[in-house]
Amino acid sequence: MGIIGIGRLAGALFLAIALIGGRAQAQDTSLMDMNMDMGCMIMAGMHELRVSAYQHSSDARRDECEEIAAPGPVSITINTISHELRDLPIEIRMIRDVGPDAEAEAGKLDQITLAHLPPKIYPTGVATFPVNLDKPGKYAILVTVTDEKEKGMVMTGRHVITVEQPAKKWILVLIASGVVLAAGAAFYIWDERRRKLAGKSA
Repeated sequence: MGIIGIGRLAGALFLAIALIGGRAQAQDTSLMDMNMDMGCMIMAGMHELRVSAYQHSSDARRDECEEIAAPGPVSITINTISHELRDLPIEIRMIRDVGPDAEAEAGKLDQITLAHLPPKIYPTGVATFPVNLDKPGKYAILVTVTDEKEKGMVMTGRHVITVEQPAKKWILVLIASGVVLAAGAAFYIWDERRRKLAGKSA
């Protein structure tokens, strides 16, 4: 394999890695824009609320309401889309996600609670609280609305946030890059052999 051939192969592989990284970043940006436009919704009965999560170590303008890039402190904001909710007491709880069945067991909820806002009326329709999502995994925001005018009707909503391993995205990029490298090397070897065979037959 000549120096020119090695240089040509290295250039092609470098370009492939750059394209993969660019596509991964573009996909993340696209998902972020979609979250900013649509938001993450919680339905409590027929009432709508919007959830936003901002990680302290990242861009403060980025709403990461479904996936947090790495463990750490996070600010959670809940906006009441339904104006009726501004006159009703709302209870908010952030827990480690163990599934609805486990949450329903007596005494389990307090053990897995990371943050708790007791029932309160929010005239502005906005509730914000800090929480430390200290481990990779799934967490759930539980919202409980009580309407005393409707004979104490209780409406609940649930939203799950996933905390990723810090290097998960780049591990996937490296795996994809390795596949491209292997495919490129295999193609180069095949092409060199084909050229040699073509030269001999000529």
